[in-house]
Amino acid sequence: MSDANAIGFEFIQTLSNELSKGQVKLPAFPEVAMRIKGALEDPDMSTQQIAKLVVSDPVFSARLLKVANSAALNVSGNQIKDIPTAITRMGFKMAHSIAVSIAMDQVMNAPANPALASQFQQLWQHSVTVAALCFVITKKQARHPNLRQNRINPDEAMLAGLMHDIGKTYILTRAESYPALIEDAQALEQVMLDWHTGIGSAIIENWEFDEAMMNVADEHELYDREPFIPGHATDLTDVVLVANLMAHLIEEGEEGNEEEHLAEWLKISAFERLGLDEAAISEIKDSSKEEIDSIISALG
Repeated sequence: MSDANAIGFEFIQTLSNELSKGQVKLPAFPEVAMRIKGALEDPDMSTQQIAKLVVSDPVFSARLLKVANSAALNVSGNQIKDIPTAITRMGFKMAHSIAVSIAMDQVMNAPANPALASQFQQLWQHSVTVAALCFVITKKQARHPNLRQNRINPDEAMLAGLMHDIGKTYILTRAESYPALIEDAQALEQVMLDWHTGIGSAIIENWEFDEAMMNVADEHELYDREPFIPGHATDLTDVVLVANLMAHLIEEGEEGNEEEHLAEWLKISAFERLGLDEAAISEIKDSSKEEIDSIISALG
């Protein structure tokens, strides 16, 4: 066993022991984002009360206005300049997603070993791209006449996309204590591949999100998670699984090989459950490009 593999094994053993004992040192939500998230989840809070809390945080205020005025939401072209109107336009669910995106941004950009800094940044960019694709995919699904009964809320899907790879963030943060693992990119990548889903699910449970969100973290790379059955309901994991594949294709600059990828994708049950054939996929990638780019820009 090489030194890098040995340190990787030691790292995995440590994580395994922590998970089995419930002692994983999970990242905490930043305090301000947690307060805003809690307010948005309180059914007794009014738009005006939440607006007062939001304006106390300039980062959140600016992000909220940016999203409200993005191409995805601002169909009329009327620019919004005040927080209560912004919250009314987007709704509590999307405002909740923005609070989580700010928290995720802060967690993912925490001080890190310089060797890991670019990986943190790439991981956050990927998560934002997946979130934007999730939003657009679920909006398109809602227009599909045969899938309306299985409709998934686009705001919830966007949030799931943001959080799907949180386990990788945790692993990169913990890897700072294992210099030999950082120096071997292949060994670190294998650790993330093997462990990020289970750890991500544990983090999301610790952050008190529901089972559907935990399943996203745990199963978004299980391409054969269940066979296609006509009329069978789709779920958040299907959406994130599809968006994750599409995001990787865009990021890796392999769109020229799109036909080859499409042939493989259309064998995956998640695409069938979402009603995504070749034409629908092309429409999402091409016709929805401005909408996707606006969401990516708004989420940061």
